[in-house]
Amino acid sequence: MKKRFAYWIGLFILAIFSAFAFPKIIDNELFAICMRILGIIGVVLAIILNILAGRTLKLYGHRVKTKKFLSPDKFVNIGIFSCMRHPGQFGNIILIVSISLLSAKILVLLFCGWLAFLGVLFILFVEESEAIRKFGVDYCEYLKNTKPFSLDFVCIKKAFDIIFKKGEI
Repeated sequence: MKKRFAYWIGLFILAIFSAFAFPKIIDNELFAICMRILGIIGVVLAIILNILAGRTLKLYGHRVKTKKFLSPDKFVNIGIFSCMRHPGQFGNIILIVSISLLSAKILVLLFCGWLAFLGVLFILFVEESEAIRKFGVDYCEYLKNTKPFSLDFVCIKKAFDIIFKKGEI
Protein backbone atom coordinates (compact mmCIF):
# COMPACT_ATOMS: atom_id res chain seq x y z
CA MET A 1 0.00 0.00 0.00
CA LYS A 2 2.79 2.43 0.90
CA LYS A 3 4.72 1.63 -2.29
CA ARG A 4 1.63 2.29 -4.43
CA PHE A 5 1.03 5.57 -2.64
CA ALA A 6 4.68 6.58 -3.14
CA TYR A 7 4.48 5.68 -6.84
CA TRP A 8 1.48 7.96 -7.44
CA ILE A 9 2.95 10.77 -5.34
CA GLY A 10 6.15 10.49 -7.40
CA LEU A 11 4.15 10.85 -10.63
CA PHE A 12 2.32 13.90 -9.24
CA ILE A 13 5.59 15.53 -8.15
CA LEU A 14 7.11 14.95 -11.59
CA ALA A 15 4.01 16.45 -13.25
CA ILE A 16 4.05 19.53 -11.02
CA PHE A 17 7.83 19.95 -11.38
CA SER A 18 7.57 19.75 -15.16
CA ALA A 19 4.86 22.45 -15.15
CA PHE A 20 7.37 24.87 -13.65
CA ALA A 21 10.56 23.58 -15.27
CA PHE A 22 9.63 23.27 -18.94
CA PRO A 23 9.63 26.35 -21.17
CA LYS A 24 6.61 27.78 -22.91
CA ILE A 25 6.86 27.17 -26.66
CA ILE A 26 3.53 28.54 -27.90
CA ASP A 27 2.62 32.03 -26.70
CA ASN A 28 -1.02 32.21 -27.73
CA GLU A 29 -3.41 33.47 -25.07
CA LEU A 30 -6.50 31.80 -26.56
CA PHE A 31 -4.68 28.46 -26.66
CA ALA A 32 -3.61 28.88 -23.03
CA ILE A 33 -7.14 29.75 -21.92
CA CYS A 34 -8.61 26.70 -23.68
CA MET A 35 -5.97 24.40 -22.14
CA ARG A 36 -6.59 25.83 -18.67
CA ILE A 37 -10.38 25.41 -18.98
CA LEU A 38 -9.85 21.77 -19.98
CA GLY A 39 -7.42 21.44 -17.06
CA ILE A 40 -9.97 22.76 -14.56
CA ILE A 41 -12.63 20.39 -15.91
CA GLY A 42 -10.13 17.53 -15.63
CA VAL A 43 -9.20 18.39 -12.04
CA VAL A 44 -12.88 18.46 -11.04
CA LEU A 45 -13.51 15.13 -12.79
CA ALA A 46 -10.43 13.58 -11.16
CA ILE A 47 -11.54 14.70 -7.72
CA ILE A 48 -15.06 13.35 -8.29
CA LEU A 49 -13.72 9.96 -9.45
CA ASN A 50 -11.38 9.70 -6.45
CA ILE A 51 -14.12 10.66 -4.00
CA LEU A 52 -16.60 8.20 -5.52
CA ALA A 53 -14.07 5.36 -5.52
CA GLY A 54 -12.82 6.09 -2.01
CA ARG A 55 -16.30 6.47 -0.54
CA THR A 56 -17.53 3.26 -2.22
CA LEU A 57 -14.53 1.32 -0.89
CA LYS A 58 -14.99 2.81 2.58
CA LEU A 59 -18.68 1.81 2.65
CA TYR A 60 -18.48 -1.61 1.01
CA GLY A 61 -14.83 -2.74 0.87
CA HIS A 62 -14.30 -3.84 4.46
CA ARG A 63 -15.63 -6.71 6.47
CA VAL A 64 -15.24 -4.69 9.68
CA LYS A 65 -15.96 -0.94 9.59
CA THR A 66 -13.02 1.24 10.60
CA LYS A 67 -12.20 4.93 10.74
CA LYS A 68 -8.72 4.36 9.29
CA PHE A 69 -7.94 4.34 5.59
CA LEU A 70 -7.08 0.73 4.80
CA SER A 71 -6.79 -1.33 1.66
CA PRO A 72 -10.10 -3.12 1.01
CA ASP A 73 -10.37 -6.68 2.31
CA LYS A 74 -13.68 -7.36 0.56
CA PHE A 75 -14.25 -7.53 -3.20
CA VAL A 76 -16.35 -4.56 -4.42
CA ASN A 77 -18.16 -4.56 -7.76
CA ILE A 78 -21.05 -2.18 -7.09
CA GLY A 79 -21.49 1.53 -7.70
CA ILE A 80 -18.69 2.99 -9.76
CA PHE A 81 -16.88 -0.36 -9.60
CA SER A 82 -19.72 -2.00 -11.51
CA CYS A 83 -18.67 -0.25 -14.72
CA MET A 84 -14.93 0.35 -14.25
CA ARG A 85 -12.22 -1.53 -12.38
CA HIS A 86 -9.97 1.39 -11.38
CA PRO A 87 -11.92 4.62 -10.89
CA GLY A 88 -9.58 6.13 -8.30
CA GLN A 89 -6.47 5.45 -10.34
CA PHE A 90 -8.24 6.71 -13.47
CA GLY A 91 -8.89 9.91 -11.52
CA ASN A 92 -5.17 10.07 -10.71
CA ILE A 93 -4.28 9.73 -14.39
CA ILE A 94 -6.77 12.46 -15.34
CA LEU A 95 -5.26 14.66 -12.61
CA ILE A 96 -1.75 14.21 -14.03
CA VAL A 97 -2.94 15.21 -17.52
CA SER A 98 -4.95 18.09 -16.03
CA ILE A 99 -1.84 19.47 -14.33
CA SER A 100 -0.19 19.64 -17.73
CA LEU A 101 -3.24 21.35 -19.25
CA LEU A 102 -3.26 23.93 -16.46
CA SER A 103 0.37 24.76 -17.25
CA ALA A 104 -0.62 25.52 -20.87
CA LYS A 105 2.73 24.20 -22.06
CA ILE A 106 3.01 21.70 -24.90
CA LEU A 107 6.19 20.07 -23.54
CA VAL A 108 4.52 19.51 -20.17
CA LEU A 109 1.52 17.93 -21.92
CA LEU A 110 3.83 15.55 -23.81
CA PHE A 111 5.81 14.69 -20.67
CA CYS A 112 2.67 14.14 -18.58
CA GLY A 113 1.30 11.94 -21.35
CA TRP A 114 4.22 9.63 -20.66
CA LEU A 115 3.57 9.85 -16.92
CA ALA A 116 -0.08 8.92 -17.55
CA PHE A 117 1.13 5.99 -19.67
CA LEU A 118 3.33 4.84 -16.77
CA GLY A 119 0.28 5.11 -14.51
CA VAL A 120 -1.77 2.90 -16.84
CA LEU A 121 1.04 0.33 -17.01
CA PHE A 122 1.27 0.32 -13.21
CA ILE A 123 -2.48 -0.26 -12.92
CA LEU A 124 -2.69 -2.99 -15.52
CA PHE A 125 0.42 -4.92 -14.51
CA VAL A 126 0.92 -4.30 -10.78
CA GLU A 127 -2.46 -3.49 -9.28
CA GLU A 128 -4.40 -5.99 -11.39
CA SER A 129 -2.04 -8.84 -10.47
CA GLU A 130 -2.34 -7.89 -6.78
CA ALA A 131 -6.15 -7.90 -7.07
CA ILE A 132 -6.12 -11.30 -8.78
CA ARG A 133 -3.99 -12.74 -5.95
CA LYS A 134 -6.16 -11.11 -3.29
CA PHE A 135 -9.66 -11.80 -4.68
CA GLY A 136 -9.03 -14.83 -6.92
CA VAL A 137 -11.74 -16.18 -9.21
CA ASP A 138 -14.19 -13.37 -8.39
CA TYR A 139 -11.74 -10.79 -9.68
CA CYS A 140 -10.91 -12.86 -12.78
CA GLU A 141 -14.61 -12.90 -13.76
CA TYR A 142 -14.84 -9.18 -13.00
CA LEU A 143 -11.77 -8.61 -15.17
CA LYS A 144 -13.46 -10.29 -18.14
CA ASN A 145 -16.70 -8.31 -17.84
CA THR A 146 -15.62 -4.82 -16.71
CA LYS A 147 -13.54 -2.16 -18.47
CA PRO A 148 -10.51 -0.77 -16.62
CA PHE A 149 -11.69 2.85 -17.22
CA SER A 150 -14.91 4.53 -18.31
CA LEU A 151 -16.34 8.02 -18.43
CA ASP A 152 -19.89 6.89 -19.04
CA PHE A 153 -22.40 9.18 -17.31
CA VAL A 154 -24.52 6.16 -16.28
CA CYS A 155 -21.46 4.82 -14.46
CA ILE A 156 -20.99 8.06 -12.50
CA LYS A 157 -24.72 8.12 -11.68
CA LYS A 158 -24.53 4.54 -10.34
CA ALA A 159 -21.68 5.64 -8.10
CA PHE A 160 -23.68 8.50 -6.60
CA ASP A 161 -26.74 6.28 -6.18
CA ILE A 162 -24.87 3.59 -4.25
CA ILE A 163 -23.13 6.12 -1.98
CA PHE A 164 -26.28 8.03 -1.04
CA LYS A 165 -28.43 4.88 -0.66
CA LYS A 166 -26.18 3.21 1.90
CA GLY A 167 -27.07 -0.37 2.54
CA GLU A 168 -29.54 -0.64 -0.36
CA ILE A 169 -27.62 -2.82 -2.79
